[in-house]
Amino acid sequence: MAARPARISARESLLAAGRSIVVADGFSALTVRRAAAEAGANLGTFVYHYKTRDAFVTELIEAWYAPVFSRVTLAVDGRSPPLERLRRAILQLIDFGVEQDVFVARLFMAATAGEPPARRFLASIAARHPRLLIKLIRAAQADGTLVREHPLQILMFIVSSVGLPRLLSSAWQGPPLFGKALSASLSRVARDHDRIVQRLDWALQGLSPGAK
Repeated sequence: MAARPARISARESLLAAGRSIVVADGFSALTVRRAAAEAGANLGTFVYHYKTRDAFVTELIEAWYAPVFSRVTLAVDGRSPPLERLRRAILQLIDFGVEQDVFVARLFMAATAGEPPARRFLASIAARHPRLLIKLIRAAQADGTLVREHPLQILMFIVSSVGLPRLLSSAWQGPPLFGKALSASLSRVARDHDRIVQRLDWALQGLSPGAK
């Protein structure tokens, strides 16, 4: 006899509905009534689990972020050379960003618009995966595989080379800035996974002590 599929709890249903709403229409469209309706729950169920919209959005963001933090932590906690672990950790972030690019863009736009849970999350980000990446940067500097510059300078260079083009291409909602043809080409290059990995390898090569 086939096993019955695991039953999804009301809490999980609300989170799934919330993610769907955010991806479709942004955080501003995420209301208590809409989340409850799309989850097939009543308002009493929502209040029982979350009390407020703020608490719900906070858990929604944390539940979305938890898997990538686990993946980065696993990449960091290895025995290979620090530069290899740094590359692997960043690749985990790249893959997650590719999978979740719309949510990432919605999150940044919500923070810019003043959404409190989004702003609190971004304010706390320094103590999360960036802290782990900086730890690896320092270890790679210690073994001579990265240049002796400020670790934050190195991290900003990698992020601006690797992730920023994709984030901007995902977040921009207005008309094409450089004409349709060029804007479309720039977006394709910025979002292509293989080219993102290529930019990462170029950045790491350029940061080696022997690079000229």
